[in-house]
Amino acid sequence: MNKIFSDLQSGWDITENLLSQTDTLLRETIFTEANGYLGFRGNFEESFMENKDAGYDGTYINGFYESNLITYGEKAYGYAKNSQTMLNVPNGKVIRLYIDDEAFNMGTGETEHYRRSLSLKDGMLTRELVWTSPKGKKLKIHIERLVSYLHRHIAAIRYEVTPLNFSGEVKLVSEIIGDVRNRIGKNDPRMGSSIKQDAMETLFLEAETDFSCIKRKTKKSELSLCCGMSGIVDTENQYLVAPCKDESRLETTYTFDATCDNKIRLDKFLCYVDSREFDENELVEHVREELSQICKEGFEHLKTIQAEFLNKFWNECDVEINGDTALQQGIRYNMFQIMQSAGTDGKTNVSSKGLSGEGYEGHYFWDTEMYVLPFFLYTRPQVSRKLLEFRYNTLDKARDRARELGHKHGALFPWRTINGEECSAYFPAGTAQYHIDADIAHAVRIYVEATNDEAFLCDCGAEILFETARLWGDLGHFNPNKDNKFCINCVTGPDEYNAIVNNNCYTNLMAAENLRSALNAAELLKLKYPQQYRTLCDKIGLSDNELAFWEKAVDNIYIPYDEQTGIHLQDDSFLDKKQWDFENTPRESYPLLLHYHPLVIYSYNVCKQADMVLALFLLGDLFSIEEKKRDFDFYEKITTHDSSLSTSIFCIMACEIGYRQKAYDYFMSTARMDLDNHNGNTADGIHTANMAGTWMCIINGFGGMRVSDSVLSFAPFLPEGWDSYNFHVTFKGCLIKVEIDKDSAEYRLLDGGSITFMHNKETITIDKTVKVRKIAL
Repeated sequence: MNKIFSDLQSGWDITENLLSQTDTLLRETIFTEANGYLGFRGNFEESFMENKDAGYDGTYINGFYESNLITYGEKAYGYAKNSQTMLNVPNGKVIRLYIDDEAFNMGTGETEHYRRSLSLKDGMLTRELVWTSPKGKKLKIHIERLVSYLHRHIAAIRYEVTPLNFSGEVKLVSEIIGDVRNRIGKNDPRMGSSIKQDAMETLFLEAETDFSCIKRKTKKSELSLCCGMSGIVDTENQYLVAPCKDESRLETTYTFDATCDNKIRLDKFLCYVDSREFDENELVEHVREELSQICKEGFEHLKTIQAEFLNKFWNECDVEINGDTALQQGIRYNMFQIMQSAGTDGKTNVSSKGLSGEGYEGHYFWDTEMYVLPFFLYTRPQVSRKLLEFRYNTLDKARDRARELGHKHGALFPWRTINGEECSAYFPAGTAQYHIDADIAHAVRIYVEATNDEAFLCDCGAEILFETARLWGDLGHFNPNKDNKFCINCVTGPDEYNAIVNNNCYTNLMAAENLRSALNAAELLKLKYPQQYRTLCDKIGLSDNELAFWEKAVDNIYIPYDEQTGIHLQDDSFLDKKQWDFENTPRESYPLLLHYHPLVIYSYNVCKQADMVLALFLLGDLFSIEEKKRDFDFYEKITTHDSSLSTSIFCIMACEIGYRQKAYDYFMSTARMDLDNHNGNTADGIHTANMAGTWMCIINGFGGMRVSDSVLSFAPFLPEGWDSYNFHVTFKGCLIKVEIDKDSAEYRLLDGGSITFMHNKETITIDKTVKVRKIAL
């Protein structure tokens, strides 16, 4: 276990008591605070310690990006044209402390009683220490920081200093640094960016005693933002305030005539807004007004409503593990960071690194629909709707992309994006992953199934289902060489180590589900909402002939299968490839993608991540338990899990087929992946999909939760070594708490009217009269 974050007296705090400069990047990621719009990496307010190359200050706004032309050695028609990079924006976290001519820096002098802690209960990042300067002046420092969950443009810092053995001049310099850079990517395609210069230009600077702000604009994407700060001082000491500015920096210097044992307190409030939400010409005034209101409400008010928000969040979402405090800390931290990462405005989504770092340049992938969205769907369904609204709001761009690739009808969503356009420069592992259309359609289906939100289906969901279904209708064909089965060729499935294949089994199965969901939606709308259905058909030109074609395709979908072994083949050619020599592949050669040319990997029988095994989970009703065991056993042997998305799916399926110890081993590799830096790359940002996968391991794996034909079911067991565990699930407007111990499962209705579900093969109903049912395992 990583000793840095192993203070396990409480499952509610992430704490470090040791100061080190060797893993600064990791610590910055772990102590990230964000609210889905604004994110702060866990940097110190005085910036770095002596080794300035050890970390990087990061402040991010979800979906705020710069774009550049992608440079190709050889370019072909339809390649993605422009890159998109989530920008590191003006840094307002900075507060520098000076005692006479000495600057506070934890890399100099002597530090005692150091503690930094991120509270998962109240959302506060707290740092406290006693510091003695090189000249012997001792002072106590206490700092609290938050990024507000309820005021998405707002962050705040409370900075307290108490001289312990001297009286004299103390300065606090509050800054906004405008001229910031993104981290430069090196040889790992998963981290950093290619933007080496300042991607923004300064349009406006203002420095006043009680308000300062900077407005900057990107050079290519033409997005503008404004960052402002205000401060409130509380002290018995005399002080002066002096604002100043230069080309890209704002400073407000507070100079105190400090006396021994008298506390100095500065509350710094920050506001970030951008031109996607407000008119560019009104950004400064909006920042001024919002900061004025927040200053009136004060820091304590922000703390109070932050804790209230989290109290509600945990009441709806908490998972308790009794018997392993380290796992308890890990699962709560994961849920906390997922919550902090998700855009909730319908215009942004969830980056693969959240708002904690620049890995994958802040892009949105299929991770959202297949991993993150289920967490919100069964805990806070209103957030999952907003994530789907982002896809609907970019549907026109997906239609444009489909036309660019030669499809006369339908929509093709981008593999990686920020603004809805494809920005993946490597099409074999990017655009060729057509399955993202079916993944998004799957998310639409399960959302409506779990919420009964037919208004969403009418307004957004059906259009997504129809346009993605049309894409499959155009991409696939009835192949005379496969008994006229409906085949889909030249695609890449979730396993990126097998690219541009024919009939990827996952893709074909999910495409069939997409088509079936579209047909079911059409039938429902015809029956219950005929006017909306006719309006939508007229809008997109959908005909009854297309629906008949979809039905024929579903009935004749081709599924690769080997009769001799009884294995569902990942694709047509999967068994024709050489076997990878795992025994003689050194540990340092993983992940394979960083050490072998793609063509080498593509020629072997090796998998990066769960592909066919994922299909077994998502579409479990299509397979017998015997088929699941055979497929699992076969693919487990050849899967490297080089993707952090993989092990959670193997855990869930191992639970279902009875491999309980194996399931637990997979779970352990997910639960504290970031806290323990399991993959060695948490410095680049958290792994949001893996974090959500950890939640799925408990609920879908150990808890055995499934939804089939709109029926919720559980098949739980207690992992060895745990005393008990419990979790919360929201389904069709009801919130229930499920608790498992060694003898029984207890289902308790916390909110809602009545819910009926299955426990193994037994039908259970709980309602306002009978709120609790306890059943023997």
